[in-house]
Amino acid sequence: MDKNWDEWIQLIADEYGLNLKKDKETEKQKRILEAAIHIFSEKGFEGASTSAIAQRAQVAEATIFKHYRSKKGLLLHLVIPAISKVATPYILRPVLKILDQDRPMKELFQDLYENRIQLVEKNWKKVKIIVVESLFQPELREALQEHVARAIYKVMSERVEQWKEEGRIREDLPTHVIARSILSIGVGYLLAHNVFPDVLAPGERKEEIGWMAEVLLYGIAGPKEKEGHNNPL
Repeated sequence: MDKNWDEWIQLIADEYGLNLKKDKETEKQKRILEAAIHIFSEKGFEGASTSAIAQRAQVAEATIFKHYRSKKGLLLHLVIPAISKVATPYILRPVLKILDQDRPMKELFQDLYENRIQLVEKNWKKVKIIVVESLFQPELREALQEHVARAIYKVMSERVEQWKEEGRIREDLPTHVIARSILSIGVGYLLAHNVFPDVLAPGERKEEIGWMAEVLLYGIAGPKEKEGHNNPL
């Protein structure tokens, strides 16, 4: 894909007649978007109805179609700004600021996970909508694959290569495997905390993040397994 993020947004905006400028939003539009977040998050795109959104927003159903043309247009208007927050270089600056520090690796990963978890938790309803609907909406899937995943992987893989050169992490493991492990532990915690908190994330967040960094860096093998690994038959 050779479209950059701004070009992709413009293409979607033109196709669905979207005006993504927040300063142009009316009070009614703000109520519609707030209602849509709640309804889409609770019922999913297919289960949501514009009549239910209109009722919660206290507007006529026709008002929704006036501003967004369709339920799909409303969904995209809602999630594109949220995706922009992680697809643009601006949002990666805090990550780079953390990863570029000369500190013990465990502290870096603890700060990284804390920073990203705070961001996702603050926007959890929108994140939930984006993740679930990306399975069914090709526009969202394209945005996540081509703009979010690639941007995040680029930053992470560059740091992994740097850490390998510095001797801070293992050189024998493929870069993509290390990058994926770093990301998946964070994603796994978010899912556990929001879906099965009592079973898979019962500890305090700071404590959980410390364990996550510990597992990432030092693994789960005990002395017996390490002995077998160091002395293969």
